Amino acid sequence: MPDGDRLDAVRAAHGLAAEWLLEAQALITGEFRAPVTGVTAGTENAAWDELHVLGCLSLALDPMDDGPDPAVRRNDRLARLLTDPIEVTFTSATGEAPRIERLCLDEIVAAARERRATIRRLVDAYRAAVRFVEADLDRLRKEVADLRHGAGVAGRGTAPPDVPAERLAGLEREAAADPVGCARPGPWRDALAGLADDLAAVRGALAPATDDPDRWTSGERRLRLSVERLRGLAAEAAREGLGDGGDPVAALDVDGLLARAAAARGASPGDPVGSVGPVGSAGPVGSVGSAGSVGSVGELEAALAGAADQVDAARRRLRGRCHLELGGRLEAYRQRAADEDRAEHPDLEQSYREARDRLRPDRFAVTAASRAVRAYQQAVNEVTR
Repeated sequence: MPDGDRLDAVRAAHGLAAEWLLEAQALITGEFRAPVTGVTAGTENAAWDELHVLGCLSLALDPMDDGPDPAVRRNDRLARLLTDPIEVTFTSATGEAPRIERLCLDEIVAAARERRATIRRLVDAYRAAVRFVEADLDRLRKEVADLRHGAGVAGRGTAPPDVPAERLAGLEREAAADPVGCARPGPWRDALAGLADDLAAVRGALAPATDDPDRWTSGERRLRLSVERLRGLAAEAAREGLGDGGDPVAALDVDGLLARAAAARGASPGDPVGSVGPVGSAGPVGSVGSAGSVGSVGELEAALAGAADQVDAARRRLRGRCHLELGGRLEAYRQRAADEDRAEHPDLEQSYREARDRLRPDRFAVTAASRAVRAYQQAVNEVTR
């Protein structure tokens, strides 16, 4: 290759490496702003280490030199850049002796591209962990607020101080310091589940006596079971970072209908069912409505059955959305492996088959499928490093 063409190629490569260096530095400094600890600190350190290597690769292609005699040193540097392979000096922030390697121009560009991709993956993993943990905390914040409101309505004061505020605040502090670690199975997630269980127990203690399951009618029993299953699926989806993290039951407005059913059960035997007030029949999908009135047990049961149908439909939609999101994640990582010519790697192939099996409609369960997809993602990250 003529010297002029060679220098043009080196300058173009240096421009790419320098652009990637600035982009990666902005990513790291933009995300890791607060002091972090634990696994997250390891993630941040790994990102900075990759950035340092990327800087060494970029510097190896820089034709400029700020030495005491710039003209002479620049000519010497240009002469070395005209040779192939090019000498790359990898320094260390820990004081270790520099390591020198001789790499072809294409190898330097490929190594710089790989470092940039690794930094992106580390930052993406951090972002995903923050979103995942924040969804869990948002759910608990809502439950704590609902319990405080429920305790006030029931005239029983605030919820016991050892249940919501202090423990939730502790979980928030830990999540802020180490979101990546908190997103993984371990003490933080155990404490999160323990708090959720305690909140559920307090909810049960605050529930009115008319919520005795032995007194539920068949329509009320079915609706309550449907609501419980939908909320369980929504919580499961939120834990796995799926869906929008909201409460799908809130949009259906079934609480008023259940309250009227409870009031009907609490009425004396001589009271007409219609005296409990208006109860809406099931409206269009997405809302059970609240207009109209129920004048008989049959109409009340029909309204409960219609609401249960809509709750069940909402659960099917959420389940389908989770299945679609997980399938998309799996195929995206499959494509990443293919881009790196690693799709047929034995470890990846086995993990991919297991994830596909978990996504079969006849055996799909959100948590199991999500863990299988996450295992494949981790395997891809390991193999493509």
